[in-house]
Amino acid sequence: MIMFGDRSQTRSAAQDAQLLVEAMTPRYSLLSGRFKQSFAYLALQTRMPGIMSQIVAQLQSNMPELEEQFGEEVRKDVPNIVDAIERLSRELKRDRYFSLFHGNEPDKAEWNAFISELPKPKRSYFRACWLHAECYLYRRIYSIFEHSHCLRTYDYFGDLKHEDLKASVQAMEAVGKATCQMGKSWSNFSLMMRLNAWSNHFELFWNSMGGNAKLKARVDVKSVLDTFENRLLANDSILVWNCLVKAKLQGKQKIIVDYICDNAGFELFTDFIFLAYLVEAGLATQVRLHVKSIPWYISDVTKRDIDWTLGFLQQHPSDILSTLGYKWLDFFRNERFIMAPESYFWTGPQPYFVMVDVNLDLFHYLSQAELAIFKGDLNYRKLTGDFIWDSMEDFITCLRGFRPTNVCAIRTVKCEVICGLPEGVADKLVRTDPQWMTSGRYSVIQYTDSLRCNCWQHEMEGEQPDDLGGMSLRSI
Repeated sequence: MIMFGDRSQTRSAAQDAQLLVEAMTPRYSLLSGRFKQSFAYLALQTRMPGIMSQIVAQLQSNMPELEEQFGEEVRKDVPNIVDAIERLSRELKRDRYFSLFHGNEPDKAEWNAFISELPKPKRSYFRACWLHAECYLYRRIYSIFEHSHCLRTYDYFGDLKHEDLKASVQAMEAVGKATCQMGKSWSNFSLMMRLNAWSNHFELFWNSMGGNAKLKARVDVKSVLDTFENRLLANDSILVWNCLVKAKLQGKQKIIVDYICDNAGFELFTDFIFLAYLVEAGLATQVRLHVKSIPWYISDVTKRDIDWTLGFLQQHPSDILSTLGYKWLDFFRNERFIMAPESYFWTGPQPYFVMVDVNLDLFHYLSQAELAIFKGDLNYRKLTGDFIWDSMEDFITCLRGFRPTNVCAIRTVKCEVICGLPEGVADKLVRTDPQWMTSGRYSVIQYTDSLRCNCWQHEMEGEQPDDLGGMSLRSI
């Protein structure tokens, strides 16, 4: 018996057998768990149940710490939370229909409207679009905590995010030292963009050296990033540079960059390195950070993670890290960095091309910026609608009209959604690296300008070729 809202639905075993297809996701289809050779199926079948089991194990093993932090009443909460998470896991494994939200969730109305409007065949975990099913599961998990007595604001992913940063101290020192005196130039900007794109790979490279202090002391950050260059499948960094330089040359008093964050930990540290460079080089007058309002996709950044990271850096005995921590805190105090208003749209199931219809205020907010940078794989999936495009389809086409401002996506490729690649690249990768779409070995930096007319009418005077990356603004 499957419950959806107030109605009961039954499904026979024969019908269940017909739901899943032993095939890869076809081109021009939404990613979905019903294709058993897709990454979506693997994620729903194995990864999500594993994540829920880890949350349960963490709650049970951390009971003494939870009791110290929240009081004895937490002992009543934890068994109820564990039971609810285990029931949710069983729902997933049995491909049940999505249930409506009936609590006090602040985004309940939006979620319930979305679920109710889905076609009936698209309301169960494996038949739904993967993006819908995955976002729904993460939202349901937090809803379980929201209905508890003591753990309503508890971040059950917090320890993992904190440990990642703590384990990356030496890598952060190396990056901080290598980037501390970078002036405004195309070559430095390009390096910063690549560092932002390859932050996780740099961290893995650093950790691969173990405790070899002599070897780590000889590491040149730029040289390491150069080794990843042949795996950067699309690189529109020059167009991002030209966008910001053009705004400065036009004499704009405010050059706002919206940054839609992805992961906490070392990646957030490199985000700050990059964003501080934009401000210090005069390429942006203000950066607005958009974070998740609830614990999300294990490692996604929340406001609490921003505060914790800055505090950790400020209190660290390393002069490099503490200096950076205090500098970035000053950026917040002086509003060179600001936290964008909280929005549950970022933790909703919708692709971004519907933002103008379902959250016009957020769309208008983004349109105030000169540039919006979307970081990470999930943001990329939402930008492109979790849809299997032809790999050579233009990035601008795949946005389906979502252009509130100039848009940049920086993403490590972790699923079958990809577009904007040069001809022949995907075919070659299929032959040489069949798992290239899901291995996390490849990245893209893609850009498109906004719908607004920013026609360039002034002569460029006094700009050296390096300031424009060796390219005329009129050539883009």
